[in-house]
Amino acid sequence: MILFQQSNALRGFLESQKAQNKRIGFVPTMGALHAGHISLITQAKANCDIVVCSIFVNPTQFTQASDLETYPRPISKDIELLEAHACDVLFHPSVEEMYGSDLSKDNSNDYGSFVHVLEGASRPGHFDGVVTVVKKLFELVRPDEVFFGQKDYQQCLVVQTLINRSFNTIKFNLCVIAREADGLAMSSRNIRLSEAERILAPQLYLALKKAKQLWTVETWKTASNEALKEIDSNAFTVEYLKICDQNTLEELSHFQNSAVVVLVAVQIGKTRLIDNILIDKD
Repeated sequence: MILFQQSNALRGFLESQKAQNKRIGFVPTMGALHAGHISLITQAKANCDIVVCSIFVNPTQFTQASDLETYPRPISKDIELLEAHACDVLFHPSVEEMYGSDLSKDNSNDYGSFVHVLEGASRPGHFDGVVTVVKKLFELVRPDEVFFGQKDYQQCLVVQTLINRSFNTIKFNLCVIAREADGLAMSSRNIRLSEAERILAPQLYLALKKAKQLWTVETWKTASNEALKEIDSNAFTVEYLKICDQNTLEELSHFQNSAVVVLVAVQIGKTRLIDNILIDKD
């Protein structure tokens, strides 16, 4: 694996690969890698000739300074993991390399109503930061395909909109959520869970599965309420659990036999967890 920290060096290398008609697959991350990230690397390797992974903790998408400061950065372990799974290129830039002295952000307000709900409502400005950094990375890497995890479903809609607007030669791949044996969605934040919290955390997936099970014309009215009963209210603070249209994230007020997504966000102790499950049209 080749490590780049400077944009010009990375750009030169990738241009040489493109000159050989090699397809570039790109997996952008913020590090603290786990098996979920590796599943994206694996899919990228199956689709493309050269796989680029970026590790960059992007300051403009954090709404709380304390969250940015405490975000895990185990770069040595991340490098070992990428090398063990035959990633070709790691781009690990500094904040100065990505932004210079200007931390101003792009505006995602006109991307669609979905940027203002759920994570957008909980973390104002978050998607502005996502759009800003992803745009910079796409302009630098110029990938043929990109690979994003379904766990950050709303973010995936934002990135797909960015691609449709400005990078329509890029193929977007939505990759299924990697889960632990007990159903907990893999996340860099899981390491923050105490032993007791980790035992309770799979309740989120049980709730999502309950909602999916009940999403029928006869039982849709109780789907959300019954799902919430799967989550221990003494341990979790539920921020939202909503059944929404997959494309617009408009919350549904009636049963519809179309593609929907159930999304949940909770706080347990000092850790915020999100998850979702897709319900496709019959």
